[in-house]
Amino acid sequence: MGKVKWVNMLHLSDIRKWERCERCFWLSTRKPKAFTPFVNVNENIYELVKQYFDLTDAFEGEANDDADKALNALETKNALLNARFSYRDLRIKVPLLLKEKDGFAIIMIYRLSFPKEKEAQAIADMLYVLQKCGVPIVKVSALHLNGSYTRMGSLNVKELFVESDCLYNSKNKAHKTIAELVKDCYRDLDPILDELHGIVQKDEIPPKRKAACTRGGKCLFYEDCFQEKVDDDSLLHLMQSAHKLSMLSEGKETMQEVDIERLEGTRQQYAQVMAARLHGCYVDKPQLRLWLRTHIQYPISYLDFEWETFVFPPYDKMKPFDVLAFQYSLHIEQQDGTLTHTGFIGEKDCREEFILSLLANIPKNGTILVFNMEGAEKLRLIQLANQFPQYEESLRQIWERMVDLSLPFASGTIYDLRQRGGYSLKTLVSIFSDYHYADLDISIGMDAVEKWRRYSMSEDAGERAEIYHQLEEYCAMDTYAEYIVYHALRNIVT
Repeated sequence: MGKVKWVNMLHLSDIRKWERCERCFWLSTRKPKAFTPFVNVNENIYELVKQYFDLTDAFEGEANDDADKALNALETKNALLNARFSYRDLRIKVPLLLKEKDGFAIIMIYRLSFPKEKEAQAIADMLYVLQKCGVPIVKVSALHLNGSYTRMGSLNVKELFVESDCLYNSKNKAHKTIAELVKDCYRDLDPILDELHGIVQKDEIPPKRKAACTRGGKCLFYEDCFQEKVDDDSLLHLMQSAHKLSMLSEGKETMQEVDIERLEGTRQQYAQVMAARLHGCYVDKPQLRLWLRTHIQYPISYLDFEWETFVFPPYDKMKPFDVLAFQYSLHIEQQDGTLTHTGFIGEKDCREEFILSLLANIPKNGTILVFNMEGAEKLRLIQLANQFPQYEESLRQIWERMVDLSLPFASGTIYDLRQRGGYSLKTLVSIFSDYHYADLDISIGMDAVEKWRRYSMSEDAGERAEIYHQLEEYCAMDTYAEYIVYHALRNIVT
């Protein structure tokens, strides 16, 4: 790879990438990757902010603005939205500047209910650039979403937002002001900028495996760095381990070679090590028999939902970041082995229609098997019960009969080396059958959400019919996969 001349601007996000991993930043300059949001940003937050502060004559910055444009606007405008400033090729975007007596106040705008204290570093770096540009800042505060706000009628921006001089810790508690946090984060950016410009000119930066590669989810460039084939029994798949990278650096490569003294001692780790020693699969058969005998009664309902998450509540009785369940799939197995399927796909505000369809189709007794239910299907039903209290008792009867099919895997009751450190439904169904999600037009949940968005907006009957079929096929695969996994567990103990 030849020399690359640095011609683009740096952003604060580039510093974050560099802090995570030097190679991550280097790769981002050569292979920029698009990020797919997990939520639907269904309103322009800056239009709402203008309503909140009654801004009728504000300067509004745009991408690729000349560096002097915002500086000139400081002389004539009392409010600046998305103003761009730069210092040594480091370009920042300030959400909102309001003129004060002796300078300007920064309002940090967040599409979050509890912006975290870690945001203080970005604010401190922003203040560094503004100081170099000669912009006097006298105050910094935050405007964020009010997680307790419930929409009734039109969005009420005065109730939707909360003004605060604090950021929040991991428990959503405010202990320090933004000013205190920023003071602790102040640093000289010039050496960092020198480092970043030097990195860009390098021909190669070798990959190095470390905790940052998977912290908070895999790095976007993980596959670019680590393309080698990893065996099923690799020590890399050891779950909940703080020492596996150290053991790998010492030459230990497989689960059989694990240093028992450096295990945290979880049941999952025990199952993984035993599966390796048994050359494939570990099963605590007495525990699995007990779980099946205690929890499963016919008819068995295999249930799965698909849903959309909205940043701003789009309909009455919804809060910020509430979800809207738009689809369910239901396979029903009778004791004689008969298996039937039904489902639902709605549009727009289909919550009540969803509830009525589910109540009409789900059996009144028997076990309801759901995979990873606590933070998903069960929570969806509880939210619907809060929004539509007239159905609360009926919905409660459903979630109280739910049994989580993932528990035997999450608890270490069973582990197959082909799980490779995980136990997603997609992984398990490919282990226990010849079915593969990759054979479908929709293979992951986010693709289903994107398809549903297109389905809801499309006026083309042919396109709508095609997407409907794809959505139906994908969600039905989830519940059929539950059926496959359940019967695989039964077969193992019998």
